[in-house]
Amino acid sequence: MVRYTVGPIYETLFELDRDDHPRYRMKPLLAESYEESPNRLRQTIHLRKDVKFHNGEPMTSRDLKAVMDALLNPENATHSFRSSFTDLAGYEAPDDYTFVIRWKGPYYRGFRTFATALPVMPASALQGDFDTLPINRAPIGTGPFKFSAWEPNKVISLVRNEKYWGDRPYLDRIDFRIAKDDAIATQMFERGDFDLMVAIQPSVWRALEAPEAKNAWAVSNYNRIYFADYNYSWIGWNEERPFFNDSRVRVALGMLLPYNRVFQEIDLGLEMPTSCPFYLESPYCDPDVERLPYNPEAAKKLLSEAGWVDTNRDGVRDKDGIPFKFTLLTRVYSVRLTKIAELLRDELKKVGIEMDIERVDNATMKDRRLKHEFDALAMNWSNQDTEEDLFELFHSSQRGAGNSISYRSMEVDRLLEQARAEFDFQKRIEINRRIHRRLFQDQAYYFMSSHPTLDAVKKNVRGLKPSVAWYDFRRIWIQH
Repeated sequence: MVRYTVGPIYETLFELDRDDHPRYRMKPLLAESYEESPNRLRQTIHLRKDVKFHNGEPMTSRDLKAVMDALLNPENATHSFRSSFTDLAGYEAPDDYTFVIRWKGPYYRGFRTFATALPVMPASALQGDFDTLPINRAPIGTGPFKFSAWEPNKVISLVRNEKYWGDRPYLDRIDFRIAKDDAIATQMFERGDFDLMVAIQPSVWRALEAPEAKNAWAVSNYNRIYFADYNYSWIGWNEERPFFNDSRVRVALGMLLPYNRVFQEIDLGLEMPTSCPFYLESPYCDPDVERLPYNPEAAKKLLSEAGWVDTNRDGVRDKDGIPFKFTLLTRVYSVRLTKIAELLRDELKKVGIEMDIERVDNATMKDRRLKHEFDALAMNWSNQDTEEDLFELFHSSQRGAGNSISYRSMEVDRLLEQARAEFDFQKRIEINRRIHRRLFQDQAYYFMSSHPTLDAVKKNVRGLKPSVAWYDFRRIWIQH
């Protein structure tokens, strides 16, 4: 939903430069410019003076302050946003077109997050109970398109903002069609209902490659888009459990997943294998780190070295009277991760480890992850910015928060703290590569792959360019 609103409807102070792949430096949007203090603890932003919201109100720094007030209010359901501002010292709007933000310490990603992720809304629309604000169902922004209508589970309609402050977009209207499931979406795609079809299922993608007459509609009408997006799938081991507090065990578990079979049989060769927590095309990933091989014999040796052996001859390894039996949590809708979990379960059983699979809904998964009420879990995560700060995920101080697996490493703690305070890009590359190497050695997560963009666009659609920041609907036009 963020991609449908932030960009077309809502705008940010700065935007990621889609032509600057894979770094994506930021460039001004609603802001004209900014200045930074020598110690990098304060930024002064100068806003454009010609911007109006869709309701006709002029945009000022008071609107920016109201958005920050709402998003940082602990009573509002905005935790994921607030977690990026733990180092924030304060902010103020000294005049209508100036905004100042201050930090407790140098943090290279703090201003970037504020500048490129904060959707600017009118202060007048943020008055009242946050959860029931009309703007939640009828957004009001400054963007090139205005909200028109929303039919739940059917369509979200936008129309061109004729009074847009920038260059007007070419399209008169955008309809985001919503399909109830993949089968229905595929049927609509085959009928030609979509000018842009997103999230094509791997089986459909591969089927369209067959040189058969039944695929003529796709070949003649559509261009397919395959692009490295920023996301990854992973398995996390809760290190508070006795099975997983030894890195040798976590390495062994990684060696017991036959990833080549996953890649060929489940992913149909489309996923992009990775061992890196950063964007896989980013220089932050160390190119010398190779994935763990599938090696059951080496895995069994590591398990035995870590003390997990079958002492009572019941077919299950044990240690200190504890049998190696655990449950892997997956989301109920993720067919792919469930298939991977079933494959892993079968492989673990061969070496004396019993694994159950529990499938839960999104709300339950989030609740249990944050409360650390799981043995292991398989998940997908995504990001819309190639600059990633892993502090919340892996720093030992975050074990009661984002570090849901309770990972602990003094070296990684130190490197994460260095990376946050390092503004030199080249120096940050080396720090982040060291983080990648150490996380891989410890197998804090078992990183599997990045899911690429699998989209298709009609051949008469022009100006569409894939990027981590998704598509820029201002540039798209239809050739008649």
